[in-house]
Amino acid sequence: MVVAGLAAPADAGGPGWQRPPVRLELAVCLDDERDAIERAVRVELGDPPVAEDPAPLVVAVDCAAGGADAGVVLEVRPPGSPRRYRYALDWQAQPSDARPRLVGLAVAEAVDASRIELTAVPEPPAALRRGTPAAVPPRAPSDWTAAVRGVRQAFSGDAGVTLVGVGLTPSRRLSSHLAVAIDITAGTATALAVDGAIVVQSVSSAPRIALRAGRRLYGELALGARVGIVRMRGEASPGSELVGGRLVRPWFGPAVDLAVGFELTSRIALRADLELGAVATGATARDLGTPIAAIAGTWTSLGLAAVLEL
Repeated sequence: MVVAGLAAPADAGGPGWQRPPVRLELAVCLDDERDAIERAVRVELGDPPVAEDPAPLVVAVDCAAGGADAGVVLEVRPPGSPRRYRYALDWQAQPSDARPRLVGLAVAEAVDASRIELTAVPEPPAALRRGTPAAVPPRAPSDWTAAVRGVRQAFSGDAGVTLVGVGLTPSRRLSSHLAVAIDITAGTATALAVDGAIVVQSVSSAPRIALRAGRRLYGELALGARVGIVRMRGEASPGSELVGGRLVRPWFGPAVDLAVGFELTSRIALRADLELGAVATGATARDLGTPIAAIAGTWTSLGLAAVLEL
């Protein structure tokens, strides 16, 4: 790197301030315009410093990353200070014969700007500099939950069956103590007869409104009705001359549900419930006039569910 020295006249910075001596360092990539740049800087800053002058302020001029045609970068190094001030000059839109004059003006402005007292600001922690994401605000509770439950449903009527199955219960919270839900349950049972068996299959749904009390450990009381379809199919014993029949009937009745639950996490809970109901309309399968399987009387349903907040 070739070095040229310049010293500013005493009044170059205006009344009340004196520019320090300035040593100009031009990068090799600026050799073609070196003389013109040094003349332009001398017009702004004066003659080179002499030996009696104090330590000079160094201004290094280098080409931008894209080469000399893209512009130059100025670095000001005050004497006796570890600080560095960098300034970029983009001259791509300027004619080549005007560029030395632009460098002269830029050097003078950089020297004047470097005299401003700057307060050091501590660097941010390393984790923040690497772009650690800001803390995520807590997730707002959802109004929707879904429960997957195992169910045992026993009917008390003459030849009442006991259905075993699974259920799904979506629920929506209306307030801190009130919710609406709809239960969908499928169950099956087999009733044995002298000449064979009757297979019972039922699908039912129970819309209801629930009152809840408690927080992590809570209880619920729900009122509603259960409406379903039952299919009964007779199967004769091997070698029997009898033929099994089929019937499909609707059934329904009012119901009340009592439940207790415990929240394992903010989104997952375990829930046990007891449903009591009375069949208003049901169905009965008979073998030679004798009731074998029936959806009748009252029912008691026991369920155990895993509840997930959606």
